[in-house]
Amino acid sequence: MSSSPKKGYLLVFSRPTHPAFSTSHDTFNKWYNEIHIPDILRLGRANGFTCAFCYARAGLDPSKPSSTANTDLEVTYPKDEQWLYLAMYPVPDVERASRPDSGLYKAPLEHELLPAPGKAMEVAKWELGFWEVVGEGGSDSPKDTDVILVPVDSSDIPGYDVPGAHPSALLDYSRKGWEGPDPVRSRLLKFTTPAFNSDGTGLKQYLAVHEVEPNTEQTLKPEFKTVKYKLYKKFGV
Repeated sequence: MSSSPKKGYLLVFSRPTHPAFSTSHDTFNKWYNEIHIPDILRLGRANGFTCAFCYARAGLDPSKPSSTANTDLEVTYPKDEQWLYLAMYPVPDVERASRPDSGLYKAPLEHELLPAPGKAMEVAKWELGFWEVVGEGGSDSPKDTDVILVPVDSSDIPGYDVPGAHPSALLDYSRKGWEGPDPVRSRLLKFTTPAFNSDGTGLKQYLAVHEVEPNTEQTLKPEFKTVKYKLYKKFGV
């Protein structure tokens, strides 16, 4: 008997690195938001890619990245990089979406909008992977939200250092990663497989994604590798 599909996400962390992006990310975001993400949703629809949410790091001005990105934003999870953007693609069947023949891998990664050599993987830093939803909590309100990410392993919880700790315990523990209003919704994601040229190393087993009201203040705790992203654009919803 086949198992039921398990919903999940493709998470894409990115940071433009080409010198042409040092004063503005407008061209990068034009390619990413007007060409690349629509390509994925078009070519990957049969594999469950029907919508996406794009976020910018809290405190980043994409039109003037040099004013913040190289000075005020800490390196953070994953892999202690100064990630500036996050794209989240919810999928109804994470195993199907991650197959090598998925439409995701048919999306072109070269374009004339990008600076020479015009290859996306060479003008920005990327970390991509698939994550299964293993726990959820909170409201199902359709309102727009920002997100707070907290990486966590069961071994992080004092007295609870056993594999596969209950998802609710992991979500509760991850809430210690910041001070401020409670989230609207929370999801616990479990890493399943890397994508493209990412290798999946240096990742914790779980990632707590807490959706919070826009324009609310939080005090992030760096010892938890907590990071906040603000909703930048959404697609297909």
